[in-house]
Amino acid sequence: MAACHPRHETIRELLAERGRCGVEELAETLAVTTMTIRRDLSAMEKAGVLTRTHGGCVLRSPFVKEVPFSTKDQQRRVQKYAIAREAARRLPRGASVYLDTGTTAVHLARWLPTDCDLRVFTNNLRVALELFGRQGVEVVVFGGVLARNSPDLTGELALARLQDFRFDVAVLGADAVNARRGEFYSADMGTALLSRTVQKQADRTVVVADSSKFGKQSLVVAGRLSADLTLVTDPELGKKDRAALEASGAEIVYASPETSGNARLVS
Repeated sequence: MAACHPRHETIRELLAERGRCGVEELAETLAVTTMTIRRDLSAMEKAGVLTRTHGGCVLRSPFVKEVPFSTKDQQRRVQKYAIAREAARRLPRGASVYLDTGTTAVHLARWLPTDCDLRVFTNNLRVALELFGRQGVEVVVFGGVLARNSPDLTGELALARLQDFRFDVAVLGADAVNARRGEFYSADMGTALLSRTVQKQADRTVVVADSSKFGKQSLVVAGRLSADLTLVTDPELGKKDRAALEASGAEIVYASPETSGNARLVS
């Protein structure tokens, strides 16, 4: 997909300032037709940025809420597949890897080549099932309490077991990313605590988050962007978010669905 249109970014900024905008108001401000604005608003609503109202639109709440795993799994699958393949390329052959509780981790598990020779640690039961019987992968599942809205094991037992291991790479999802603050978030406290702990146990962290997660935030900080972290997202990100990410010191990778081929692990 093409990068986010500059007009969309301007509309989002106006909504952030005003909370609500009318179609006629936006058309006059941006010097385009009302039909163009309506197409823009339709595309931005599909991307989860805003909600259309009679004659205008409102910005969706920036605070994310926990939603069922099955719902998240159906959202922006094309972008998640591309991101997962790009993240898989950053896993060294023969490495110990942690895959977290997100839906993108499941897509990554699907794309792992059969000769990857990985030891995969996870609290994501869907990841474990995806890798069941897969040649070249040893799977270790931590214990814990089964979450209510997702097939994940969290809680004190999971945290305690996690601290007994070290990982070459940790692959973490995010429910929201604030590029300007350099933070990524979880909508669930248990998941956020796991994310914070695993980053301390890993030599390298890879955060996978599609562009719809940006411009949002949650009350639970799961981690911060830094020089020893890689963030993989999609090219639909706006210019301001791109600039903020690149100033964070983290490695930023844009995974395009059109150019993502088969995952090949580094040696």
